[in-house]
This record gives sequence, C-alpha cells and structure tokens, in this order.
Amino acid sequence: MRRGRARSIMIFRLTPGVRSVLGIAVLIASASSDGGAQEGATDPKSSPQAVTLKDLESVRIHAKLVTEMLTQREGRQGPATQETDWQIYMEPEGRVSFSFRPTTRTARGTRAGQIRATTAKLDEPWYTENGQAVWQFKDGELTFVRSYKDGAIRIIISLKQDGQNLACTATSAYAREQGKRGLVLNSPIDGVPVTILNWKQVSSSCQVTR
Repeated sequence: MRRGRARSIMIFRLTPGVRSVLGIAVLIASASSDGGAQEGATDPKSSPQAVTLKDLESVRIHAKLVTEMLTQREGRQGPATQETDWQIYMEPEGRVSFSFRPTTRTARGTRAGQIRATTAKLDEPWYTENGQAVWQFKDGELTFVRSYKDGAIRIIISLKQDGQNLACTATSAYAREQGKRGLVLNSPIDGVPVTILNWKQVSSSCQVTR
C-alpha cells in the first residue's frame, strides 16, 4: 500500500465538443490505485480475448463505485463518502442506456439522490446541468466523461472476455483543472453547489450479464 497522497498527471482524450467545454487537455487528478503491473507470468492459453463493440450488444453492466472526499459546502468543510450505483445497457448501433443513483454519507447522515436515466450514442456529447458528457469505447474500455466547472469526472468500465464469459472492473477519477483549488459541481443529491477539494476511490464492484 502506498503512503501519503499521490498525485499524477491525467490526460483526458475527449471529443472536440467536450474538450472545448473544459478548455484544457491536462487535468490534475488524485491517483486512485497503485497502477503497477501484476506480478507473475500470464498463461497464453488463458489470455482474455479482445472485447469488441459487437460483443457488448444486449449486455447489462452493474457497477458500484465508492469515493471518499473532502468537500466544501456553503462555507463549511467536511469529509464525505459517495457511493454511485450504475446500471448500463448496451443497445445495438453504439447506443448506451444508463442510469445512476448517488448516495452520500456525511456527519449529518446518509442521503440518497434520485435515479437519473438517459440514452446516448457513443462519441456524441450532450449537455447536462453541470456541463457536457460523452460515452466512448476503445480497446475494451467503456468510458464515461462528464465535465464540470474547473474539471471533470471519468468512469472507466474495463471489459475482458474469456470464451463466452464477460467480466468487468470499474474505476473512477475526479480531476480538476491545473491551478484550480477544487472541482465545483452541483450536488447530485440536492443541487447545492459543492467544491470537492480532494478525493480517493476506496472500493468498486462490477458485474456483466447478457
């Protein structure tokens, strides 16, 4: 386990529409994992096959991401833990139907937000109440990027296929524009502006069903 707060330079490769909203190509993000290579040799016979977009048609993905953060809200700072439950359905022709529901735990208690759902097409950004968002797929990774004031959030669903079986892992990264104090967004619980000062993903789960 690493000690201290690690920092890394993260480059979000976005479509021109989303990049224009951010106004930057490089964001400063907290490192959420060691990111090192796994030890030991890989058995060529058990190596996973590359996952294509065609493989994902009619697939359902259920992911949960838990992030610990320090936030500032209405002039007060404090720790918070946010769990986001994602339900993703891959339709034909690169369409993604998805919903998510955030639950936040603070010293004031636990509050769950409303379920938000929509359908989008890969590589076609759309506007949200905070900024723009886009789904992308490349090299077996389904990526969701959403821009906010002074930063962005990125969710990556990494998929692997072994024969007829699909497996996935989910990771998230909060990022702020270089030189900015924090990531400013409207709370997904009640819409009140919140500044996220630092963050760390603490757990995740991911399941795939056909």
